[in-house]
Amino acid sequence: MKINPEITTNKRRFLTADDYNIPHSLGGLSQEERLALDSCFAPVSDMLTHSLRELSAEGIPLFPGYDILTGLAQNGLIRAGVETRADEMTRKWGEVIGEDAQERVDRLEKELTRVKVRDLFNQAAALTGYYGGCLIFIDTGADVSELANPLTLTAQTFAAGSLRGLKIIEPFMVSPGRYNSTNPMESDYFKPMMWYVQGIPVHESRFLYFSENNLPSLLKPAYNFFGLPLAQKVLDAVAHYTGCREAAGRLLKKYALTVFKTDMSQILSGGMDDALNRRIQYFIQNRDNDGCATIDRESEDLVVMTTSLAGVTDLVRQAQEYVAAMFNEPVTKMWGISPAGFNTGDSDLRNHYDNIEGLQRKMFNEPMERLLKVLQVNAFGDIDKTIEFKFAPLSEEDKTAKINNNAAKANTLLGLVNADIIAPEEARQKLIEDPESGLDGLDPYAPPEEQAPLPEFDPSEE
Repeated sequence: MKINPEITTNKRRFLTADDYNIPHSLGGLSQEERLALDSCFAPVSDMLTHSLRELSAEGIPLFPGYDILTGLAQNGLIRAGVETRADEMTRKWGEVIGEDAQERVDRLEKELTRVKVRDLFNQAAALTGYYGGCLIFIDTGADVSELANPLTLTAQTFAAGSLRGLKIIEPFMVSPGRYNSTNPMESDYFKPMMWYVQGIPVHESRFLYFSENNLPSLLKPAYNFFGLPLAQKVLDAVAHYTGCREAAGRLLKKYALTVFKTDMSQILSGGMDDALNRRIQYFIQNRDNDGCATIDRESEDLVVMTTSLAGVTDLVRQAQEYVAAMFNEPVTKMWGISPAGFNTGDSDLRNHYDNIEGLQRKMFNEPMERLLKVLQVNAFGDIDKTIEFKFAPLSEEDKTAKINNNAAKANTLLGLVNADIIAPEEARQKLIEDPESGLDGLDPYAPPEEQAPLPEFDPSEE
């Protein structure tokens, strides 16, 4: 695609239809030939439009728009679920690990702190929950006219110390540029190679990309090439729970109905009702547990009708549990209560930790891998592929299980050594090769150097 030079400068203008014509790289085509090629895309456009309209007609939810999603971000229930999940994903964070590169690891840890990666990933997780995804811009101080070029991670193209920082780019500020929609066998199929940030073209390599709930290719353009927002996913459950809760409140407000039986013949025949209103108002003012109702024995009667509330609590609780299920969170974690009739606190928390660790892998692993490479080139001018970032276990049970597992391994090795099945050196090497042993940093066994023999003692020398 040929990039309009006016877009790559500081001069801003609105994009027009001419900016999205058939690429000029097709050759020296005449205006009539280009118009003919334009018409070839009409059936594809009609097919997409027809498909999306049919989905809407069938009641299947479509992308609601960033204005509605921004409104949902203010909903207390949705916000509680999204923010809780984002906080859990960065609560214990993790550490940089590498083989024989402790100095480099220490430097990278400081760099992660300097550019506030933990806070930025927390914001990215929250924005992904609200909008389906977001971008983090890798700011190298490049001029606006250079942002359309790829960010190559080499010492020749990425000057050491040029990283100025990282910046969150909210998804409603960007739109996709060119992408491959013809060859599904390529890695860039339905993956934008260029993003327009408020009209400024920026190559995708200058961003860290965050997304979740990935959609089929047909729906990706409708969702701005991000995923299904968690806020949209849970909206139906939240609305249902809110309706149940409000209905229960109205039912409680109308729990008891007082029926005042009296002579209505005069009012029904068109007479004045002032006397009856004063009578009812007098009764209402004195209606409490210490009040007393006085009625005429012959012409009046009083009946109190109550509505049974049996099962209302169960219905509201089930709707509440369904909200937690749509967030993929246990009720014990999201609401602080246990499901009725169950004692599943420990197992629920285990499922919660498994879910968060899965989200960390799917949402954070690729951006963190890319970021570590950027930080290494910025600090050292090269990339050590053995360095990686490992998230800390969320549950204390994981640490206890790891300790018990290592103790069992140590006892096994000790038994093999005592039985003369393996040598102590082999047991030591086994521990070094196990990254979970806690002893993987030991130096490999080296036999002691042979010492020169001591000179023989000569008594005559004394």
